[in-house]
Amino acid sequence: MSERAVVSNANLDDPVDDQIAGFLSPVKPCSFFLFAGAGSGKTRSLVKALNHISTTHGRQLAYQGQRVGVITYTNAACDEIKRRIDFQPLFYVSTIHSFAWDLIKDFNHDIREWLRTNLKVNIDDLKAKEVKGRAGTKASITRQAQIESKTRRLDRLDTMQTFTYNPTGDNREPNSLNHSEVIEICADFISNKPLMKWILVGRFPFLLIDESQDTNKNLMDAFFMTSAEHEKNFALGLIGDVMQRIYADGKEKIEESIPESWAKPSKQLNHRCPKRVITFINKIRSAVDTHVQIPRTDAIDGDICLFIRRADTTNRKSVEEAVRECMAERTGDVAWREDDLCKMLTLEHRMAAKRLGFDNVFEPLAQIDTWRTGLLDGSLPITRFFTQKVLPLVAAQQANDKFAVARIVHSNSPLLTPQCLKEASDAGSLLRQAQMGVEALMVHWNDGEPTCNQILMSVAEHELFDIPDRLKPALQILKSDSISASDEAEIADPPTAETLAILQFLDAPFEQIDLYRQYVSGLASFDTHQGVKGLEFDRVMVIMNDTEARGFMFGYEKLFGVKAASATDLKKVQEGKETGIDRTRRLLYVTCSRAKKSLALLAYTENPEAVKSHVLSNGWFSEEEIDVQDNS
Repeated sequence: MSERAVVSNANLDDPVDDQIAGFLSPVKPCSFFLFAGAGSGKTRSLVKALNHISTTHGRQLAYQGQRVGVITYTNAACDEIKRRIDFQPLFYVSTIHSFAWDLIKDFNHDIREWLRTNLKVNIDDLKAKEVKGRAGTKASITRQAQIESKTRRLDRLDTMQTFTYNPTGDNREPNSLNHSEVIEICADFISNKPLMKWILVGRFPFLLIDESQDTNKNLMDAFFMTSAEHEKNFALGLIGDVMQRIYADGKEKIEESIPESWAKPSKQLNHRCPKRVITFINKIRSAVDTHVQIPRTDAIDGDICLFIRRADTTNRKSVEEAVRECMAERTGDVAWREDDLCKMLTLEHRMAAKRLGFDNVFEPLAQIDTWRTGLLDGSLPITRFFTQKVLPLVAAQQANDKFAVARIVHSNSPLLTPQCLKEASDAGSLLRQAQMGVEALMVHWNDGEPTCNQILMSVAEHELFDIPDRLKPALQILKSDSISASDEAEIADPPTAETLAILQFLDAPFEQIDLYRQYVSGLASFDTHQGVKGLEFDRVMVIMNDTEARGFMFGYEKLFGVKAASATDLKKVQEGKETGIDRTRRLLYVTCSRAKKSLALLAYTENPEAVKSHVLSNGWFSEEEIDVQDNS
């Protein structure tokens, strides 16, 4: 067929964009869920929808004092959308935390009473557990520290006329809310206060949510409720793909919650991936739903190869270099030999943490489900204390950058707040105390690399920075000389999983904090599904190794048929709950769908032939696309 005879299908999804424009009518709004798989150009569709609203209904909305709400997952995504719509004030583009805060920020009395109720319930629960517990145990010290902290906050509530929140900061002021509180309060207010629903609808007759599968499930439920009660004057537009849900606090199986009355448009094209990769990711998701993506007619064929190596291989670095060399030869693309031109992705964070050397920081905290999202995006207060305050101070001091040291201390130390300096009889003494705190902190490097608990105790002793509430109980345990409980008492009244996780984390060498920071900031040589969702790369290598990951949360060998599903997996399937196989399938989809030219999958396994047999029988790969080395 001649090149001229080929008809481009690049505009195949244009009718979907036209459909969405029709849903966004003030006269007859229609809520919808737009399926937008990997590389489908959902940002383009979103921008087209916004431009349509601006052109068709912008004057009317502005006259009524209304705007269009657009929620995206990251600040970078917000900035990209704002740029592409020329920063039009008609649109309020924000992250979910900023959007939630904007809704509740003027309801100071209601926030105060919500906090009062919440704190009282928590304090009563802790006191009841303390009565039943054993004195002197780590658990008891933790409860007492929490009771003291929460009681102090409760007693201060009536002195707080207003509340504050910074979506990108540490929120260390007494009247500030933390990230999770903002989401919880907003979800509760929308769900239980009819006025809040009217305010939401009055301000934003259209609310579009990108990455809706990863938006907090409680807020999603509140938005669903609003849509049901105000369907005649409110349209909720959800954009996403269940196969790309990666955060634990997102709404599971969101597509099953979509009301029958909603429109369900679907984008078919994948503009990013080559034809062979699209065929593969369609196979991956075929066990989950019936969505099938179509490549562009002008897409390249692309290359894909599965390399299977034994899990007991000792020199994995040389194995991975050999795989890249093989890909360079197979594809004729010498760029596979260049470190900075190949993207190395892993399915499991612990594997990346182990390889990059921050597993002592990561692994304990990752065991706590409710902390995992914050741990992975860098917002968890426990780690943020070290990455955003202590680490920059240490780096500046080691670089002998006196100006940076002064700026960091002045910005963050409770000793040097404007109020403290104003009330002090001798402000110079506070400056000297802060300097002594910095000097005492740096002493810990005289005898090698300190642990995080040594750093925490030094900072607390000299009041250099405020200690996050989550770290205070652990600090009390570390400082306490009263832990004299017997082993029997500790067994009868054990610490919570959270306390144990923090204590284990604090035993980590402080040098691992910077490695962790680089990882969650996307600066490390390895990346995972969270760090790259929405991004694309010419050459992608996905590395899978259950041995390194220790089966934590994910298990590719079950997905690849090497191991049978566990009894727990089968029980979860019967209960309609998510399994490790489900998570692994989704993350494999996300990582593989980043590839624009060629894709290498490297599987370390105890049974190479079983992996090969499984993928061949399922039609995932052809014989010539599989490279097996079994040195058993």
